[in-house]
Amino acid sequence: MRPDSKRLAVLTLALTTAILQGHASAIPNPFKKKNKTVSSIPSGEQLRVAEMAAADLLAKARSDEAAGRDGAAMSGYRKIVTEYPYTSMAPAAQFRIAAALEKDDKFEKAFDAYQDLITGYRQTPQFSEALARQFKIAMQSRTEKTGRTLGFKSRLSPEDVVEMLRKVIASAPQGTHAAEAQFEIARIHEEEEQPDQAIAAYRKVVENYSHSPLAAEAQSKIGKTYMAKVTEGSRDQSNIVKAREATEEAIGLFPGGPDDMAGMEGAIDEAAAETAYTTGKFYQKKGNYRAAMIYFADVLKNPGSAHYEDVRDRVNEMTSRDPKLMDSVKGLSLDSRSLAVQAATDLKSKADYFGPPGPAPRVATQLRRPAMRNDYVPYAPLEPGDLPTTPGTPDSSLLDPKALPPPDSGVPAVPMEEGPVVPVPDPGADPASAPPALPPPASIPFEEKPDIPVEEKPAAEQ
Repeated sequence: MRPDSKRLAVLTLALTTAILQGHASAIPNPFKKKNKTVSSIPSGEQLRVAEMAAADLLAKARSDEAAGRDGAAMSGYRKIVTEYPYTSMAPAAQFRIAAALEKDDKFEKAFDAYQDLITGYRQTPQFSEALARQFKIAMQSRTEKTGRTLGFKSRLSPEDVVEMLRKVIASAPQGTHAAEAQFEIARIHEEEEQPDQAIAAYRKVVENYSHSPLAAEAQSKIGKTYMAKVTEGSRDQSNIVKAREATEEAIGLFPGGPDDMAGMEGAIDEAAAETAYTTGKFYQKKGNYRAAMIYFADVLKNPGSAHYEDVRDRVNEMTSRDPKLMDSVKGLSLDSRSLAVQAATDLKSKADYFGPPGPAPRVATQLRRPAMRNDYVPYAPLEPGDLPTTPGTPDSSLLDPKALPPPDSGVPAVPMEEGPVVPVPDPGADPASAPPALPPPASIPFEEKPDIPVEEKPAAEQ
């Protein structure tokens, strides 16, 4: 093999190997036009001459752009950036290059051109404007086709958009759009169902931009993302704990934050109770009552849970089988009082409450008849035929208490005893001529009657 052929074969092998390994960019392209670069910074007279030449080129390029000669204008701008990069005209020329690419809908190239301006000329007045246009292109790429593939418009991948937003943040970490860019990165991870990356990105918003209005929403998003992991099937207790911590931190740090943060606590409690209920039932079914008791205790901490009544009955059932079950679980904040059924009303708060009610009276279900003696003869009442047929006529005079009984009744009449006549004084008479007052009647002693013993009847007659 000739030497030229050998060298060609070696070059071909190296080129193929570099392409396969992804290092094709390390091999110089002989067909690429080399840009003229300035090896050193000019000074003195050289810099003054370069400023004049760059000013003439910038004026001509702007004139061509105004006249619609975009190709000539782009060539002039590029020549300034290439041949006179240290002049004051170079930042303006670089900005016009990026703006022209953005105008032609070449958004990826425009973003890179703005990045060259930001990186090479940080002191330029167009710095903030270039950064704002970069953020606009990145946000536009979230919903529109801003890329090009084989000459056709295409939508950028989420990874490419995230990379754009990261460059915006890196160029100005405390810039106007830094917090928004970081928040959008977190949203992209959330939309791509990458919860861990989303949580990390939201945390950066809270930590680096706590004074931004987006910080409160980002902190709330952290708790919601943990809750999303729980509701989607990852009922890991650590996710519930982290969701609770994030929500409590959001309420503490940002009291005036999103309105739904307060409702998150109830959702977290319900999710925790649901997880504990499912796990407790599993251990109860397996016969591991100690483990079931630990998880059921978490459910009983939330009386508003849908499983509260069921769990209380399950715990009562387990403790009835093993009375020492509660004592065997260390650190269990549960006792028999918390398992008792609550009264429908608060009886102790009433004014007429005198303690718990007494035992209910025993009701006999069957009444036993008394045993009858053989010699006992029951009393037979009168039959209807033995009753008198003509009742007596009632005496109407007995209804008048002043009336005396009739003469033929056989009861002697008792005459009423007449007392002394008391004179009635005349109101107009002289008091001295009034008759003397009668002496008071003598008191009659009360005669006590002796006690009459009551004769007790024999038991047989009773």
